[in-house]
Amino acid sequence: MPIENNNEVSLKELREGFYKCRSFEVLNLWRRSFLLSIFQVLCFTLYGVLASRLLAAGPGAADPLAVNEIACAVALVGMSFAVIWIMMAKGSKAWYEVYERYIFEIEREETDGLKIPERYRLGALCRPWEMNSNLFSKKAGRYSPSRLNITIGTVLLTTWFVVLLVHYTASVACYIDGTGSRCQLAILALIPAVFLAIALSALYNKWGRSRSLTETI
Repeated sequence: MPIENNNEVSLKELREGFYKCRSFEVLNLWRRSFLLSIFQVLCFTLYGVLASRLLAAGPGAADPLAVNEIACAVALVGMSFAVIWIMMAKGSKAWYEVYERYIFEIEREETDGLKIPERYRLGALCRPWEMNSNLFSKKAGRYSPSRLNITIGTVLLTTWFVVLLVHYTASVACYIDGTGSRCQLAILALIPAVFLAIALSALYNKWGRSRSLTETI
């Protein structure tokens, strides 16, 4: 009589475990985005206050050069959080695609497999009752929420880059027209250096790189 091995894990148990991990990752994808959205709201609120100071006229108006430089600093912070947003969304998508790949391979296992019909396996063609990707249609559309989440981060990054460009140009114009101090000149020189540091470190994936994820097959 064969001895039952209690430590043996079946394909069914592995499949259920990977499905739970995938569901957990999808759920936390939007929770992380909500947390980052709080920082974005704070940055936009502070920028709104600075913009109102620039539009204010009269003898008590703020120094436009100083306000523009502060607006550049806020834009750099907003860009940093936008970069983190994109990285967080892409990293989360990578992990639940890892779990999807494991599930897909388990469900395709022929020898001693789960014998799941092909049309019910993960990765099979999905057909809703009705589908229309027109934005003005009330029917389901062919969209990926995870990719749209990444797009949100890209839009935020682009917005803050435009804000930085506008206010840095205004800062340079104010310094040329006025009598800015050496400290303000040093800040003007520091802003592009900080921007390059953020851009290059993000492009070369220096922020929170995963040691487990790999592109090799």
